[in-house]
Amino acid sequence: MNSCRRRNEDVLAEVLDLFLLPDYNVVSNTYLDHLLSHIAENTKECASVDYEYCEVFQKWIPKALAVWESGQKASQPIITFTLKLVGIISQHELRFHYWQCQDVYNRLCTIFQLSKDNLPASIKMAYTTMLSDLIIHRSGRQWVIKSGTWKDIVNCAHWNHTMYVTRESQKFLWTLLLHEHRNVEACKEIILAIAAPLMSNTLDAQVNRDLEETYLEQNKLLCSTLDLLTSILENTLFASLDNGIPELLEELVNLETRVKALFEACISTRFLHHVHKLLLLSLFLKLKQGIKEDSNVVDSNAAQKFSYSLCYISMMLLSKKHITELVKSQKFAMVYWKKLLALREFVLLEQHQAYKFEHQAIAIMILPLCVCIKKNHMSTCSYELFDMFLNKIFDVTCTTVQRLAYNMRDVIRKGELPMEQICKASIDFLLEMSDIMDRDVAVITFQVLCHVLKSYLPDTRGEQKDSRSDTNSKSPSEHPRKLQYKPILQGDFIVEYPILLASLLDGLAIMTEKFKLKWQECVETICVLSLAQEILNHNAILPMICVKALKLCKLAIHNFMPPNLALLVDSDSQTNEIGPTLFKRLHDPNWEVKDSVLEVLNTIATISEYKYPAFQDFLLINEFPKLAVKIAETDSESYVRASALTFIATTVRINKLWEQQLSELNLNEIAICLLENESEAIVRREAVNLIKELYVHRKWPKTVIDSMLRAMSATAVFDLHWEVKTNALIFWDHFVKSHLTDQGMLDDSFPNVTFSKEHRKIVSLNETEIKRRLNKALDELAKQNCLGVLLVTLKDDSDFEVCKASAVIIGKLKTCLLKYKLDEPVSPIENNATIDTVYVKEPSFVSSSAAREETRNASHVIEEIVDANDANLLATIYNSSMNMDSGRSKEDEKKTLRYISSVTRQEFLHAIFDCDIEAYIEEKNRWLKTYTSSFESILEDILIMYKQKDVNSMDCY
Repeated sequence: MNSCRRRNEDVLAEVLDLFLLPDYNVVSNTYLDHLLSHIAENTKECASVDYEYCEVFQKWIPKALAVWESGQKASQPIITFTLKLVGIISQHELRFHYWQCQDVYNRLCTIFQLSKDNLPASIKMAYTTMLSDLIIHRSGRQWVIKSGTWKDIVNCAHWNHTMYVTRESQKFLWTLLLHEHRNVEACKEIILAIAAPLMSNTLDAQVNRDLEETYLEQNKLLCSTLDLLTSILENTLFASLDNGIPELLEELVNLETRVKALFEACISTRFLHHVHKLLLLSLFLKLKQGIKEDSNVVDSNAAQKFSYSLCYISMMLLSKKHITELVKSQKFAMVYWKKLLALREFVLLEQHQAYKFEHQAIAIMILPLCVCIKKNHMSTCSYELFDMFLNKIFDVTCTTVQRLAYNMRDVIRKGELPMEQICKASIDFLLEMSDIMDRDVAVITFQVLCHVLKSYLPDTRGEQKDSRSDTNSKSPSEHPRKLQYKPILQGDFIVEYPILLASLLDGLAIMTEKFKLKWQECVETICVLSLAQEILNHNAILPMICVKALKLCKLAIHNFMPPNLALLVDSDSQTNEIGPTLFKRLHDPNWEVKDSVLEVLNTIATISEYKYPAFQDFLLINEFPKLAVKIAETDSESYVRASALTFIATTVRINKLWEQQLSELNLNEIAICLLENESEAIVRREAVNLIKELYVHRKWPKTVIDSMLRAMSATAVFDLHWEVKTNALIFWDHFVKSHLTDQGMLDDSFPNVTFSKEHRKIVSLNETEIKRRLNKALDELAKQNCLGVLLVTLKDDSDFEVCKASAVIIGKLKTCLLKYKLDEPVSPIENNATIDTVYVKEPSFVSSSAAREETRNASHVIEEIVDANDANLLATIYNSSMNMDSGRSKEDEKKTLRYISSVTRQEFLHAIFDCDIEAYIEEKNRWLKTYTSSFESILEDILIMYKQKDVNSMDCY
């Protein structure tokens, strides 16, 4: 055993003994939580039996029990800590037996009186957690069942003390039942205890909606029991095919009958919430029982009963006008259907090819939305699309579902229902299912959202409708009787129903991002951009709606390129029309709107670079690049200025935009000015990115490049925000690449031959010539301060991300230099007539004393990095943070700049070859992660807090 471990064990024992002092006061529970987290993490990494500090805990627990049995009381935090600790260590069966031989678990229950109902929530939670750890292995489960401690957890679940205790106790019970499902007698006892409140319930009907609160309070125990049964059934029904807990539950409790009676008796949607899922789960239990072992077809009687029962639930909900609950019922049904399919592939009937269950569910879920669609002002194209959609729904649904849909429609039209809220809930349920949707179901969802959004557009076709009525030209589906219905939603939809509009826009955006639908499978995608555009053109639109519509525009442009644009047609009326709309919104007083417009423009610019060049003319005609530059300089909101710079940086790469507009705007000076004067880091970050794009993609005279380099040197070293610094280092990475490319390197390696601009002929690149070229590039990089910047940022103690970014650049450069043996002496010059003898520096010209001094200087740079201990690093970080508040000394800045400019090629090479950069970064990363939350630090902090009782402590976690 090494000394470090011995010391930690001694400190741990000392800390644990503190917990047994009668006057010990826990200053902060956070210390104990962190200590437990470390113990839990370490027991996972190694077997609990091998955990190095197990023996300390094994000795302490009996010692602590003896102290508390003598009459001394433990505080609530210590009780919680002890219970959780016992659970963590007892996860290993051998450790459990060690304590079981000392009767630790029964003594704990007795000392802390864990069976009492009035225990604090934190102790109940710790008790439940401990028992959950015990039932991981068979010995622990046997003790839990024999001792009857599971009954305490049943009480916790029944009385619903807090959400966390209830959730953990439910999990404990269904986990225990799953593990012990073959121990039928024990499971029966547990299930009967769990279901007792339901079985003794008199099933009183709820007779008055106004007495809802009273009814719920009177049936509080019943509600929590229903929730517990739902949790058990939901987590056991789909666990495996051979698990018998659901069947046992149905057999003992007669679950379906009892729950169906409650379902029929209640009129409150809040009480229905406790019954709904349980009733559906009981139906899927019967469906699971009907799956034949020798076939994938469900037994015909089970299939028929399942279909009938599902229809019965829907009709009951419809009779009570619970439209939202009816939609939710279909959502639950689809979720459970998918879970059952994951256990085993099956079909309801032999003729299963006709209808798909998911289509039946989605048809009911979207019906409230369909009813709200305005049909009397559609253009011919829109009507044809909607007619195609309706025909599709009729084709994929069975007669029973169609009848149910018609009944839903009539109930909605006759009743005064809050349709905006119902439709919003329907969209929310649809989106909640997006992770389990098949693609064909996602297409249906997307289509209905598009058609509802179409209804939000102003009715500008009144005259067309009148002329059609005069000529008696009606579409085949237009019937006067249907037009007599009063519209569900009336007036200006955009003004009157903004909540539903926001949900529609969010829904379309989410479905677009998740499924990336194409116009070939969903023709409605080609209408999305025009729909969002018309929403944006409304004068009374809310800023929040405007932002969502702009996001949809961005996604539509990125994902839904119409067929004519895909063929690279130069003109597109829809695209041309959106220009003035974006221009108008770019002058919106709300900053979120302007920021969203700039994101749309950035998407357009990105696409125009390679995918659709015609967008370049769109940007030029509307003069968006010029306007963005003005915004970047003058807008009052930093996020808008940053987005403008992002857009400009994208446009800089495009030759046509550069030549016709951007080249006249002095972008380099603007970006450098922002770097020097901008107070917001997000703007400086994008200004640095703009300078990088200008350097990479455009040609500049030496004076301009020098100004860029001065700005990037100061930014990489002195800026107060890490993202700005790392962006500056990206610039320097490109700077290094460009100099290596100038020397003939291609794709990180030198070819065998290259064309020499210097000598105007093709030359061979042997080892000596490559080394000469690399040395020349390094000398130029040193002259331009690049090497000095990399070394200084490598030891940047203010932020690890900066240090890491610099290490990546140096690491790539070091790999290249080692590849071409630049760490070895230069070989004699042989047969190389093209070497620039003026540039070559003979080693003999450097004196030995100068070389030694050079080596010492280079070594000193890296020694400061490697030899820094924890205390020094912490002090440096503290000093850096103070400098951020008090301002950096100009003298220090000058001193650093002088050092940067003095770093030579030789010093840089000595520094990087003498240091393992990867090991340095790894060590620094490890230290930064653990210096305040390591096991040793937490123990020390607890001791210090105890010794400094009279000092006000500050929890730094």
